[in-house]
Amino acid sequence: MVKSYHHINLVNDASFLINSKESILEASLKKNVPFCCECGGKARCSTCRILIVKGEENLSEINAAEAKLRTYFELPKNVRLACQTYVKSGSVKIKRIMNDESDYPLYLRNKLNKNENIGRELRLCLLFLDVRNFTPFAEQHLAFDVIHIIRKLFFNFEKIIRQFEGKIIETNGDGLYVAFGFEKTTKASVLDTVNCGFAILKELKRLNTEYFQRYFNEEIEVGIGAHLGKVATGDLLLENRPHQIVMGYAVNVAARIQELTKKLDNSFVISEAVYELLDVPPEAEVSSEKMKGVKEAFILYKIGEHFQYKKEK
Repeated sequence: MVKSYHHINLVNDASFLINSKESILEASLKKNVPFCCECGGKARCSTCRILIVKGEENLSEINAAEAKLRTYFELPKNVRLACQTYVKSGSVKIKRIMNDESDYPLYLRNKLNKNENIGRELRLCLLFLDVRNFTPFAEQHLAFDVIHIIRKLFFNFEKIIRQFEGKIIETNGDGLYVAFGFEKTTKASVLDTVNCGFAILKELKRLNTEYFQRYFNEEIEVGIGAHLGKVATGDLLLENRPHQIVMGYAVNVAARIQELTKKLDNSFVISEAVYELLDVPPEAEVSSEKMKGVKEAFILYKIGEHFQYKKEK
C-alpha cells in the first residue's frame, strides 16, 4: 500500500509530517520527542497519553488494545494512547500529558470520578461572596457560635447555588467562590449568576429577621461580586477526593469586584460583561473603577442595596 503523510503539531515539542503507517509514538521518537513509554508501546502502561487539542476526526479509531486500557483508567474522550493512534488524514494538534516520571503519580491510577477534566478552556460566570465585618464577631463570640453561623449561612446559600446550577469551587473562611456555566450557554449562566445572587440576598434577609437577630442580636451582611470571562478548568485529587479548579484572569477580576463592594457601599456588584447579557437588566448605578492587580478600568454596575452596618462592630 502507498504510504501517505500528514501534518502533526506536538505542542511545545515539534511539528512534522507523519507517515500514516506509523503510530504517533513511533514517529515522535524518531524526531527525538521525549515521549514516556514504559511498556515499549504495547498499550500496557498508558504513559504515552496524549491530549487531542485539534483534529480528533483525523485520527485512527480506538483499537482493542487501547479500548481495554481505556476501560481500566477511564480515560477522558480527548485523551488517546500515542502508541496505538495513527494520523489517517489532514492534520492534528496534540500535547504530551506526561513530561517525565515525576508526572506518573498524577495520572497512573484508577479514576475516582468519571469524565475527568484534565484541562479545558471555558467561558464561565464567576461569583465571589464574602461575609462583611465578620472578624469582630469572631473575636467577641465563642468558637462554636462563629462556626455555627458560618454553617448556617453556607448551608442555606449552598441550596440556592445548587438550585441555579452553580458549583462551589472554593471556600475561604467566611467567603465562597462559585462558578456557573459548565453545562449551559453563556447567556444562561449569566442569568443564573445574577438570580442566584439576588436569591442569596433575599435569603439572608430572612435569616437575619428570623434567626440571627433573635438568637445572636446580630445583622449579617454579605458582599457579592460577579464577572464573566474565559478560564482554565480541570480536576485534581486532594486528600484522595476529587476537587475542581477554575483559574484565570477572569477569576482575579471577579474577586476584585467583590472586594469593591465595601468601597462602593453596595451588596451586589457586577461587571459590564455580565450586565450586558441580561435581557431585562435590573436598575443599577454605574461606576468606573480601577482594581488592584488589574490593568484597565472596569465599568461596574451596582445592583444590590446599600449596606446598613458600615462600621466595624
